[in-house]
Amino acid sequence: MDKIRFMVVSGFLGAGKTTTMIALAEHLNKSYGETAIIANDLGANLVDTNLTQTSGCTVAEIASGCICYQMDNTIDQIRRLRDKDGAVFVMSDIPGCGVGALDHVYHRLAEDCADEFTLSPFTVVVDPERLRMIMPERADINLPEELVYLLKLQLEEADLVVLNKADLPQQLDVELLRRQFEHVVCLSAKTGEGMEALKEALIRKLPENYG
Repeated sequence: MDKIRFMVVSGFLGAGKTTTMIALAEHLNKSYGETAIIANDLGANLVDTNLTQTSGCTVAEIASGCICYQMDNTIDQIRRLRDKDGAVFVMSDIPGCGVGALDHVYHRLAEDCADEFTLSPFTVVVDPERLRMIMPERADINLPEELVYLLKLQLEEADLVVLNKADLPQQLDVELLRRQFEHVVCLSAKTGEGMEALKEALIRKLPENYG
């Protein structure tokens, strides 16, 4: 049996994680193979799950806690999407700030399921406004220093940084961003611009740390 490809998408609220996953799934369905999304919502109001389901994408949900702390359930969901829905690529977001996905998700899958899963780069979606918090101009958007620290930590863990909202005037030095982070893709989840470049990064670039 061919390995199923799996990836985790992280990012702050408002960066466009859900819309990016939907746009990517629609693109991969046409150009790569059946793609599914695990919506990892917390709480009773499953906004991301409902939005993802209305898109027409194949969707499973994990709503009882972050996937980082229920990997057996996550692995079962990936296998079900493979066996029942024919998925060859599954992606999941993680709620909140998403710190810890490398240790709890990627390393676990690399150690225990290497014969079943191929891992795509751990991807962090950022938007220009929040990203400017850690760039030299240090834009003041009145967020606590704790959030600035968490954003930096997210980006340090990332194998791939996705700068969303490329359709908007950004006033952001993308070349400086590329000098700070080895792998950067600019896109617009709204218009679909950059989706092919993102697909190529996810399919061809394998994180060396995960085997």
